[in-house]
Amino acid sequence: MPALRVLLLEDDAALRLFVEMALEPLPVQLVPCATLAQARQALADAAVQLVMTDLALPDGSGLELLQWLAEQARSTGVPCRTVVFSGGIDPAMEQQLQALQVWRVLHKPASVGSLMACVSDALAADAPPAQVAPPADPVRTFFDGNRSMYEAYRAASLAQFPKDLGDGDLAVQTGDVQALRHVAHNLKSALAMLGQEQAARLARTTEEHAARSAAAAAQASWELLGQQVRALLAQGGTGR
Repeated sequence: MPALRVLLLEDDAALRLFVEMALEPLPVQLVPCATLAQARQALADAAVQLVMTDLALPDGSGLELLQWLAEQARSTGVPCRTVVFSGGIDPAMEQQLQALQVWRVLHKPASVGSLMACVSDALAADAPPAQVAPPADPVRTFFDGNRSMYEAYRAASLAQFPKDLGDGDLAVQTGDVQALRHVAHNLKSALAMLGQEQAARLARTTEEHAARSAAAAAQASWELLGQQVRALLAQGGTGR
């Protein structure tokens, strides 16, 4: 197998050492970084074929690096495979990572075997695409088949969403994570009952990040959530 240059962005020195030891048998050149700033500098110095990043970092969120890499891939046509190496990845976050073209997720604590398998797959071939389950019917699930009740609830929710978006944007601008948590909490239930499963998961992720005062991650989640809610409003609430 050809040599692979791998950038590892992880602020825990012990985990960086663990990954280095786990990948030692493979033909890779590991570039360890502890901060976003170090990772950006390493990427500016030389190209890499694989990026493995944590999300919670001392100078921001790994989502920032993933967003930048996705933009670079779109502009240059040269993709860089990305792996999220983190704990606490829920389905909503996985949806965000999928939107950012993340190749694979490794849940902490990752084993030596899972690390080696991931990098070996990167050396060999692309991973198969994930299968997406069809969405559930919200009228049957939440309104016992009563469409008129669903339509009334949908109309009230669509009327409320512009205010929610304004309140959430203001919370982000002022750095008020608790206000953002409250907005995301309210949106979470409403979106779920409208059958907007992905948006509801984004709302839950935003709420959880805000609850941990992870401002950068909460803001990134909110930006994706806001895009989906605005798209829903533009479609008159019919998008699934």
